[in-house]
Amino acid sequence: MAIISFDKDAPTDYVPAYGGNRDSETPCVVSLKFVPYSRVQHYSKVISTRARGINDPGKISEISREVQKQQFCENVDSISGYFIGQREVTSPDEFYDTADTDLVLEIIKAMESSARLTDGQRKN
Repeated sequence: MAIISFDKDAPTDYVPAYGGNRDSETPCVVSLKFVPYSRVQHYSKVISTRARGINDPGKISEISREVQKQQFCENVDSISGYFIGQREVTSPDEFYDTADTDLVLEIIKAMESSARLTDGQRKN
């Protein structure tokens, strides 16, 4: 059987499983780009470069979080169905800053894994 992956430049609608979202009639949908291994390595290299010569674990952790947010915001095109109160959040930056940790990590894992991305791909 052939292995079929995603185009790194083409957004794919992903429906997170978080909180029973996939079973909802109006689910949260995140349009994101697949991040291939080479790009994951790029983000790791950015962390290494920025952390070079720093011995403070807190600063290294802060650098890692900044790069993770950069990866998230660069590869999420749009969000729909995510609300704070009555206001819909559509910005990747605001979503990252307000969403539950498990939800953000699920989306990051999906963008880095074609198998997970396929599992959560929006069905028409």
